[in-house]
Amino acid sequence: MMFLAKADPALWERVLAPIGGWKVVSPYAGALLILVGGYLLARLVRAAIKRTERPATASHTLIIAEKFSFYVIIILSCVFALGRVGVELSNLLAAAGILTVAISFAAQTSVSNVISGIFLLFDRPFSIGDTIKVDTTVGVVQGIGLLSSKVRTFENLVVRIPNEALLKSTITNYSLVQVRRVEISVTISQEADIEQVGELLMEMLRAHEGTLTEPEPVVLTDLTTETGVILLSRAWVLRTEYVQRRSDLTAAILTLLREHKIPRPRTYWASASPMVMTQPGEEDLS
Repeated sequence: MMFLAKADPALWERVLAPIGGWKVVSPYAGALLILVGGYLLARLVRAAIKRTERPATASHTLIIAEKFSFYVIIILSCVFALGRVGVELSNLLAAAGILTVAISFAAQTSVSNVISGIFLLFDRPFSIGDTIKVDTTVGVVQGIGLLSSKVRTFENLVVRIPNEALLKSTITNYSLVQVRRVEISVTISQEADIEQVGELLMEMLRAHEGTLTEPEPVVLTDLTTETGVILLSRAWVLRTEYVQRRSDLTAAILTLLREHKIPRPRTYWASASPMVMTQPGEEDLS
């Protein structure tokens, strides 16, 4: 290394003479330095974004910002490097315009997904780790990219959903709020004392462990059918305890009706779904 540092410049000229001398090599050496510097800068910016931890910043926003900044710096480095070796930027832009038109026809879906990903970045309907429902897919968000997002279902399957489909679909986010409402439907006989049953259900809901006092539980008369009267028992619980509390409340209501000998419709047990315990796809939500 000391020898290279103290070498006579004339020696370098003689070494580089077969390829045109330093004047010919220097633009390419400069372009190489620009590329290396751009790559190092891109990695430095990406590492800085990774270390950013702000409560108000969604994790998927940081991931997309990390990828976007990395590729922008790399592209700009390539443009400056090409300019350094004498490539006219106007010609490059013209070629890029033609290439962009050709690519846009060949990859309309990909471009649409990228644009949809940018809209999702600003809209932020969900974050990584949220439990969501998109059409018939229910699961936990594993990753959000520029082209697609990945959701792990409760059957331990990973579903890749294009961002364009996400933007056009109705998204249900089960993790956005901290409390959820449990609603249990039960049918009693028309001969039963509806007011008494309502008071018993209200007393049970208020005393049950895990139900919140605000909002207050409520019991409503929903429908009157040929087989009986449908009552809706509603209570609010913490989102993280939703599945267990719903199961506990259902068992408690059944026990209550049996203990007080509340008359039930004769065809009740033959019905397809006498008590609404679950909604489609919610068996494992918590």
